[in-house]
Amino acid sequence: MTISEDSAIVQAAAKARPAVVSVVTQQQPIVSRGSGYLATTDGYIVTNIDVIAGSGSMTVLVPGDATAHDARLIDYDCQTGVAVIKIDKVSGLPTLAFADPTALVQGQVIVAVGGPFEGGAVTPGYVSAMHRIVSIANPASAQRVIELSDTIVTSSVITAGTAGGPLLNVGGQVVGIAMQSGPPAGTNGFGLNVADVQDDIQQILQTGQVVVSSLGATSTDVSPELASLTGLPVGSQLATLDKGGPADSAGLQPGDVITQLDDATLDAAHPLSLLLRSRFHPNQRVTVTYSRGGASSQAQLTLSGQHPTCL
Repeated sequence: MTISEDSAIVQAAAKARPAVVSVVTQQQPIVSRGSGYLATTDGYIVTNIDVIAGSGSMTVLVPGDATAHDARLIDYDCQTGVAVIKIDKVSGLPTLAFADPTALVQGQVIVAVGGPFEGGAVTPGYVSAMHRIVSIANPASAQRVIELSDTIVTSSVITAGTAGGPLLNVGGQVVGIAMQSGPPAGTNGFGLNVADVQDDIQQILQTGQVVVSSLGATSTDVSPELASLTGLPVGSQLATLDKGGPADSAGLQPGDVITQLDDATLDAAHPLSLLLRSRFHPNQRVTVTYSRGGASSQAQLTLSGQHPTCL
């Protein structure tokens, strides 16, 4: 790491630290802690679903403020892993801004910053890999997992306390939201990509909830690595279909692999969940290209709108 990189990391952390909070949750008798960052001056905070999952109460510690603030959940999205909470009776708070999601590259220096409960911990690292599929525990069911697509793998060590906080570029802009990897504790972590969560966050801030376009089906992303092992095309393989939903009504079946929506091709950088948020909207008519038994076909359907589920 060069001297110029060291200086940039110090400056990025110093710029961000006033806007990074600690989130303390309690589900008797367990008390847990994580981090988050201020997205608005009046107390909307971005974190991840792991930090707030199962919490009976939430308390937020703001840098430089001796008051412990009660927090409430505004909304969340299990399909992207993001959550937004709110503290009240505050104003003029410092905030962090999004980086350009298209500018993130493998090998780039990034910085994880924790909240005041962690002493504003700063952990520099690199973007080790991009567009990875990662499984995490399902907050709605201990027997299930959630697959997060298009995540950022980082060499930064993400602890339970710094998870939920921002991953920053050297300009102090948010490129991702830190997530802790599974055991052992203290192992390298990963991040939710801003490209995937930005639309969710903005929608929650504007309307108070997430509503995304939907095929009326659950699916599993087929990565290039998985495709090479299974012989399936890269895309998203349908698992279950809602009876009478858009995919079911269009004649799609479990096992079909969706490879394209209109002219948008699904790949590791453009998973189905991201495309449905960023390129399409409820009640939009789309052409779905899919593979079944090695043959490619197309179907037209009208997307529905729904709140993302954790199932």
